[in-house]
Amino acid sequence: MERKSLGRGIEDISNVFMSDRKDNKTPGGFSSKKLRDATCESCVNIIRGFQEAPKCKIFTLENKKYGVRFMETISPSSADYCEFFEPVSPKNEIPDRVKEPLPDNDKIECRIEESFAVRRIIAYPSFPNAQQNILNALSKHLEDNFSITSIDLRKTDKILRPGKIKSINEAVTIRIED
Repeated sequence: MERKSLGRGIEDISNVFMSDRKDNKTPGGFSSKKLRDATCESCVNIIRGFQEAPKCKIFTLENKKYGVRFMETISPSSADYCEFFEPVSPKNEIPDRVKEPLPDNDKIECRIEESFAVRRIIAYPSFPNAQQNILNALSKHLEDNFSITSIDLRKTDKILRPGKIKSINEAVTIRIED
């Protein structure tokens, strides 16, 4: 019987599965042991794209420079094991201009205003009870101290006569003037 070779030795296989290397590093820029608790979103090397999977510039654009394999996307939890992780801003570091305390005679009076905008779109399927569901939702929101600023109403009348179809669309907006 012919003996087949796996192409890897026992040390290579243990490096892959058991991470039993002496230097605790695997080739490719990742450690076999957890280095930190962080996500790639807090790293300066992350490339953010609109509705795209996260990318790391070290593993995509500069992989040859760093001698690591090319990776089109990365998992956000890769930062836990990445050797190239650089935090966006060091924790608990105060800029030099803020470190000096203000003298007692220099009191700063300021006003802080915070605004938060939340927008919800509630859509109901066009079933026979859709208008009743909308009225129920309106009542619930009015009970929760929401106020009405405007209401849009639409009405469509179709008149069907032999050889003639007449459609009347009406739109009414009720709003509070400022």
